[in-house]
Amino acid sequence: MKLPLHIQILIGLILGIAFGAIFKVDHHYLKVEHKNGLAEVNNWSTILFVAGKDSTLKTFGEYSQTGIIKYFESLKQKNHLAGVKLIVNIPNTNESPVYEGISSISAKSSIAAEIKPIGEIFIRLLNMIAVPLVLASLIVGAASLGNIKHLAKLGGKLLILFAFTGMLSVSLGQFMAIVIQPGTKMPIESKTQLLESYKDELSAPLQQNAKVDMVEFLVNIVPKNPFKAMADGDFLQIVFFAILTGLVLCYLPESKSGKVIKFFDGITQAMIKMVEKVVLFAPIAVFALIASTVAEFGFEILHTLLWYSITVLSALVIVGFGLYPALVRIFAKVNPIKFFLAQKQVLAVAFTTSSSSATLPVTIDVTENRLGVPNKIASFVLPIGTTINKDGTALYQAVAAIFIAQVYGFDMSMTQQLTIFITCVITGAATAPVAGAGLIMLVVVLNAVGLPVEGIALVLGIDRIINMCRTTVNVIGDTMASVLMAKSEGELGEIKTND
Repeated sequence: MKLPLHIQILIGLILGIAFGAIFKVDHHYLKVEHKNGLAEVNNWSTILFVAGKDSTLKTFGEYSQTGIIKYFESLKQKNHLAGVKLIVNIPNTNESPVYEGISSISAKSSIAAEIKPIGEIFIRLLNMIAVPLVLASLIVGAASLGNIKHLAKLGGKLLILFAFTGMLSVSLGQFMAIVIQPGTKMPIESKTQLLESYKDELSAPLQQNAKVDMVEFLVNIVPKNPFKAMADGDFLQIVFFAILTGLVLCYLPESKSGKVIKFFDGITQAMIKMVEKVVLFAPIAVFALIASTVAEFGFEILHTLLWYSITVLSALVIVGFGLYPALVRIFAKVNPIKFFLAQKQVLAVAFTTSSSSATLPVTIDVTENRLGVPNKIASFVLPIGTTINKDGTALYQAVAAIFIAQVYGFDMSMTQQLTIFITCVITGAATAPVAGAGLIMLVVVLNAVGLPVEGIALVLGIDRIINMCRTTVNVIGDTMASVLMAKSEGELGEIKTND
């Protein structure tokens, strides 16, 4: 008997977690290549990088495998390895091996981590489909709305909904962070360990020089070159160009516009058919992505950041599985259980890819064929939602900012809390719909209230897992908006929950 696809994906998810836990990366192992050969360090109490005879450059503890590797790589890139040696202190012994002429330091490979490229191919296939699907479906959707008044009415309702849920989500995140106070429960040794291990990873977000200028943000919505926007995957510019093109088609004679609309509708149908074929690969991809994530990060980091994890995940659950179903129930008269059962594939893909844009092709397919939303509404709402509706990301940024403030002992004033609220609502909308982009915008939030950007290192280790959860909430918000908009237009069809 052939199992339904959502059951296959669920099995892949469970097996991936188990596989990653069994074949996890050993965080207490280092392979050191030096001038006298190869050394395997299986355990250590401290590891010192020493220059010359007695000049200690850096000292790492027993849980700092990632920090050790990254620090060595930074020395290597700067050509500062000359004369540097590694001193390893072995616990419960008097042994302190010294390694000179070091050429590489690496962790032990794991089969669970090595299969990650299988999942990455799946994500790339979905990203490949996303841009032509968004462009074509949005052009057809905007043209099908008939006139600019109808488009403005639907767009206005959509923006009000997104603003409402965004403000509620950020408020909830701040409230839970203030009540639970996760930052006051972190031991000083955990703080030191995290800052040491992940501070080198801060270079990427800081080099982005992240800031939000609202005037520049609005100006950049208009593309100079729509083909460049498509090549770069700039969804905000693609959405603008597609809506404008669709509107212009409304004012052309049907003898001319009909052919163009049919052409883009053909592309839309072809992309949706491709999505249906690609998604068949999802169970294997889900297995590979989850296995590699669990193998690389394990569950140890959850213990270190237990209270932070509880705060963020609890708030995300309330928004994704409390607020959204309530809105669907109240305003669309839809059974929340049916609402979730109809989009099982969407939730699985969003959770494993950590990318709203990669999930978008699946979201459009499921929203039209299972949630009963007509193409002209789904193709209009979902690309816009993917671009600016990121309640999960905005909520996470608010919790992370307050968590970092609490760890460093900052007392947040009402003005600073209001600044966090406003900044998170804005940066949530401005965050690119790709994995890890929320981390860049967290720099903006911290700078806005004068918190140390170095504090991002405290949450970096668990960001991948949190990212999976907040992306899922973002996508649920998009499907919720589609259902509500279809209901408000009197065009919501029957929900299908079986494969």
